Amino acid sequence: MKHVTVATRGSALAVGQAEPLVRFLESKGYEVSWRKFSTSGDQWLQGPLDKQVGGGFFTKELEDAMAAGAADLLIHSLKDVSLERPAGIVSACIPKREDPSDWLVMRPDAPENLTIGTSAVRRERVLSQLFPKAQFTWIRGNVQTRLQRVRDGVLRDAPLHATLLAAAGLKRLGLDLSGLTVRPLTPEELPSAPGQGALLAEARADRPDLVEVLAEVHDAMTARCVTLERQVLAGIGGGCQQPLGALATPQADGTLLLRAAYAPAGELRRAEARGTNDAALLKTVLQGIGLS
Repeated sequence: MKHVTVATRGSALAVGQAEPLVRFLESKGYEVSWRKFSTSGDQWLQGPLDKQVGGGFFTKELEDAMAAGAADLLIHSLKDVSLERPAGIVSACIPKREDPSDWLVMRPDAPENLTIGTSAVRRERVLSQLFPKAQFTWIRGNVQTRLQRVRDGVLRDAPLHATLLAAAGLKRLGLDLSGLTVRPLTPEELPSAPGQGALLAEARADRPDLVEVLAEVHDAMTARCVTLERQVLAGIGGGCQQPLGALATPQADGTLLLRAAYAPAGELRRAEARGTNDAALLKTVLQGIGLS
């Protein structure tokens, strides 16, 4: 029996979303052990995550463990993964994507001038256009913690009426949202973060057996879509805290629809393109948000 050590963040969501891949490996005869990490991003609770914290704050500890030989396979949320990958690590699979949208989760008594908790500049800047009377405040913690803050209606001794959460995480956790109002946000309103809802499993380069077996659960269309989204991110300089939403979705006629919303300070730029040529889609969207 072959052995594999799987590294993930230690949150309930990170472990829960990794479990189907772990069960798949076990069904293929692998003995699996876990390494669960509290990352820099998990430990940073003093303010919003932004460029002051530095890059790779949800992945660096996992990558360091892989480099030190303490793990064979990393399982990430793809939206947290930096564009530049460390040497010695190869992509093993990108499984079929979960719902990539964002949900606005509110107290039922939320006023029109509601206060929304979020630490993502993308969400704040785009949503400020949809909800011009809203106030925004930073919020940190896992999904359950954020939901409890909304139920309590208080954050740092000030009112809190709502928060923004990824639909994928809420669905994977199967949390009880009774007593709260959920407003799913459409891609036209708020394109998701590049790669949102998708997972990436990465293996050490000296474990080709893992790449071979995980090819069975690799979803080529999801990989194509998230690659295109991450190319939009690369076009504005990269970084998971960029005020950028980018979402590629397959259409019934075989084309892809690529939407993007870019919100540099003081403005909001939107663009979309539809077709079969990914390079042409990327060029059109980058031009549409003001980049060549």
